Amino acid sequence: MAEISVTMKAHGGHDASWVVVKAESLSELTDILDGYGRSGVSALVGEAVTALRAEEILGAMLGARPVTHPGHYDSAPQSGAQSPSQGPAEQSTPYGTPPNCPHGTKRFLEKPYKNKPGNWKAWACPAPQGTPDACSLEFIR
Repeated sequence: MAEISVTMKAHGGHDASWVVVKAESLSELTDILDGYGRSGVSALVGEAVTALRAEEILGAMLGARPVTHPGHYDSAPQSGAQSPSQGPAEQSTPYGTPPNCPHGTKRFLEKPYKNKPGNWKAWACPAPQGTPDACSLEFIR
């Protein structure tokens, strides 16, 4: 029998936690899922996610910048530190100067549609994922 995989997502948001369970058979999958609920693992995963979000919010308050790739950081001035209330230096894009929001200068996103050809474009809030008051995407038409 082929491997069976079940993916559980905490909620519909892009910042939701995922748990992937893989099994060799339906009976093994049943045992794993039953144990997941009874063992308290789901509560431990929830606590870990809560702690991670708290660290992310604290880091943003202290002016930390998320790492997007090892050794590369989100756009920011090359010299000197800046306070969290200052945004990165404004940069021009094909769609004009990035707008600002309460969290700083928005960043430009362009990603492919999932179910049709082409890309969508939007201005994204610079607040870290999971920040409760993060602004919604501002789509560009």
